[in-house]
Amino acid sequence: MKAFAYMNGEILPLADARLHITDLGLLRGYGIFDFFKSIDGKPIFIEDHLDRFERSMELMGLDIPHTRAHLRDNIIKLIQLNEANLLGIKLLCTGGYSEDGYTPTTPNLMMFAKPFSFAPFHQGLKLMLLEHQRDLHQIKTLNYIKPITVLPKLRTLKADDVLYHQAGIVSESSRSNLFIVKNGKVITPKEGILLGVTRKHILKLAQKEFEVAIRDVTLKDVQEADEVFLTGSTKRVAPVTQIDNYHYPIGKITERLYHLLLEKEAKESKKAILISN
Repeated sequence: MKAFAYMNGEILPLADARLHITDLGLLRGYGIFDFFKSIDGKPIFIEDHLDRFERSMELMGLDIPHTRAHLRDNIIKLIQLNEANLLGIKLLCTGGYSEDGYTPTTPNLMMFAKPFSFAPFHQGLKLMLLEHQRDLHQIKTLNYIKPITVLPKLRTLKADDVLYHQAGIVSESSRSNLFIVKNGKVITPKEGILLGVTRKHILKLAQKEFEVAIRDVTLKDVQEADEVFLTGSTKRVAPVTQIDNYHYPIGKITERLYHLLLEKEAKESKKAILISN
């Protein structure tokens, strides 16, 4: 299946989408991105993701000469050009081609779609604690240096991802938000995190059925939790069964929220822009 990409106003074969070596994203890692999924030709929570993409651009001082309608229309075209029922759509915006290798110029805007699959819900995840705080956590930047450098250790431990903590406070995983459940209460960190779109919808769903708290979460809170799960576009609601030497069951609240999110996605798909008939 031929793959396509969008680059600075043009849709072209993915193999032809190239950046010059002076791009500030390559030279300094100066850029942002967002990622969401399309199911059966329909983008899920697209407006939430475009909100966050635009907010990240604003906070990074990136200004592209395109409207949201332009972005949306080209996302739809990329989805139409792919045959897969489940796609991950990535949007990227860098600081542009920089003559001095430091100063941002006209941004480069890119998008591409790639098929993926969800891991089985009951598979569970194993996490490794890592003392770290994401830089500019309120922005979805290109900087994933820290979690990538520990990939060899993750492989040795047969762990799926890291869980960041600093000064005894837990924040997030490298690509997901964290929730814990204790005595029937759903709890998620409030500071030092990227505000995930899936997190946003899980909070709304949880507040209808459970007591919810958005507050600092300590290492002790995590260690003593009844249930732990991560949320994200490619994970949906993913139960965590182990963090270092602590083990957790796949609980009823985690499973309930997973099924509620599936129902929410189905409703979103019905009202989403119709891509195929």
